[in-house]
Amino acid sequence: MTVLIEATAPPSVEPRGALRQFLRHRMGMIGAVMLLVAVFVAVAAPVLAPYDPYEYARVTILDIYQKPSAEHLLGTDDGGKDVFSSLLYGARVSLIVGFAAAAIALFIGGLVGIVAGYRGGWVGSLLMRITDFFLVIPDLALQIVLVAIIGPSLGTIIFVIGVLGWTTTARLVRSQALTVRERKYVMRARAIGAGDTHILRRHILPAVLPLMLANMVLVISLAILSESTLAFLGLGDPTVISWGQMLNFAFSRGAVTAGAWWALLPPGFAIVWVVLGTTLLGTALEDALNPRLKRHHLEAAGSDVARGRDVPALDAPTLAMPGSAADATPILRVRDLSIEFDTPAGPKLAVERVSFDLNRGETLGLVGESGCGKTTTVLGVLRLLPPGGRIVSGSVWFDGDDLLGLDGPALRSFRWTRLSMVFQGAMNALNPVRTVGDQIAEAVRLHSPATTKSEAADQAAELLERVGIGRRRANEYPHTYSGGMRQRAMIALALSCDPDVIVADEPTTALDVMIQAQILELLGGIARDFGTGIIVVTHDLGVVAQVCDRVVVMYGGGIAEENKATTLFREPQHPYTQELLQSFPDLAHPDRPLRGISGSPPRIDDMPPGCRFAPRCPHAFDRCRGERPADYPAAGGRAACFLLDPGEERS
Repeated sequence: MTVLIEATAPPSVEPRGALRQFLRHRMGMIGAVMLLVAVFVAVAAPVLAPYDPYEYARVTILDIYQKPSAEHLLGTDDGGKDVFSSLLYGARVSLIVGFAAAAIALFIGGLVGIVAGYRGGWVGSLLMRITDFFLVIPDLALQIVLVAIIGPSLGTIIFVIGVLGWTTTARLVRSQALTVRERKYVMRARAIGAGDTHILRRHILPAVLPLMLANMVLVISLAILSESTLAFLGLGDPTVISWGQMLNFAFSRGAVTAGAWWALLPPGFAIVWVVLGTTLLGTALEDALNPRLKRHHLEAAGSDVARGRDVPALDAPTLAMPGSAADATPILRVRDLSIEFDTPAGPKLAVERVSFDLNRGETLGLVGESGCGKTTTVLGVLRLLPPGGRIVSGSVWFDGDDLLGLDGPALRSFRWTRLSMVFQGAMNALNPVRTVGDQIAEAVRLHSPATTKSEAADQAAELLERVGIGRRRANEYPHTYSGGMRQRAMIALALSCDPDVIVADEPTTALDVMIQAQILELLGGIARDFGTGIIVVTHDLGVVAQVCDRVVVMYGGGIAEENKATTLFREPQHPYTQELLQSFPDLAHPDRPLRGISGSPPRIDDMPPGCRFAPRCPHAFDRCRGERPADYPAAGGRAACFLLDPGEERS
């Protein structure tokens, strides 16, 4: 069977690197030029300056505060020294203080922020309380006290400004790290077996680096301003010349009274010049280092779909129809799994006593409305629950291994080699600052350390070809892919270590009908050709009908019904399953009106005491509202409903 593949041909758009993106940023280029001029002046000061301001020379009253002239371009100061030469040499000290203090603040603040944001818990709270302590102390006042106590040397000024200037960086980096930590591509990295050090280095740090660099610009500006303030107050290093020192001498030695504007304006203008230049540069750096380019993938000149051209068809595997033969030996056994989350009202169960099996080569569907516990269940199986969630009871056995007993390296080694996942929302599950091929190769190298970088890249390209994406697109970023291609890339990533079971969480969400059909056919072919067990989490009954052999219907954190897909669609036993089917279009009976289910699934902090579906069930009676139903045999499967209790007598 052949299907059309979405934009298989590689685009002709040339890769746009960070340098090219930066060169296109006009204001950034202006800022870079301004900063480079300041750096050049500082480095070339001995060559450009007509006089050496550090040399002692006899001066007379006539040499003091001379107006600008051909001999002294910016006049002289109160000591008869050439202001222009002092300005050039002063750039050295001011820039050294700015960059050195900013580097210290960036290192301390970045380290504290990343650790506090990623680790969280008592470690994060302790680090942030220390940060808050330093944050409430006025920086300038403490700088004045420390410099006055230690002594006004250049090293002291750099150290004090750097050590006291990290708090803002720490808070910004922590907030970003907290956000990134919860993103799906970090969960995906943890799922493929990456440790904390690897995640911090390859995922957290690249995501927060643009913010750190942009904030470093502000710290450079503040450091230069702080040094100028300290020098202006007479706490600068008396052995060196800086712009702040020049302002101090001008104000304290009568430049204002003498009307010597040339002793005041040049150093003030130089400070503004560097501060403005670094600010413009920082904005451009953030844009250049963030590969979320503004150009949409459909604008690519090489996109055959965008140009309306025919795309070569791909030979796809035959769809594994429901009821196909699968190995009857369960590879995954979930028994009485219960998961709770912390809430303002205390811990509450989100999943309660869920049990099911998955056979080799079988496709199992987890079905239900949003909020019924489907994704929480599979995240619990993979041990990827978000903070605040935990497994409180039950067991998960995978081919004889107790998943709940694995931890640390053993658990990381198990993930992706035996059990992998296609996360919901492929754009969020792929790291936006790394290419798609690199992220697939990451999983390969994590579980096969002997694999070289080039070999892993080749495997990644082959996997992308297997799912219908050209090899050349492996070097592109996720935002250049369409929604269907990103979903295919996630499937390629899930296949990277040949797992025995793949969990696909809403694999067709937000995709059009044609792309959904391709994705489902690809998943069905994987189960048939490779004997891979697949769990499909979805609320779309059309997906279930097309690819699933067996279906587990979930509601209110528990299982309402389980049966073969063909039987469930023909003879639904639970009222919730019946209502779901009546709300889904039936092509065999197009005249049948659709009927929605009134109400909504219960919240975990407001679960009804009896049957979870009783408040919405058209057949509920008194027993349903006060007692939880057990599982009863029904049509070859099971359903949790008192209507199936042979001993039940209702008035």
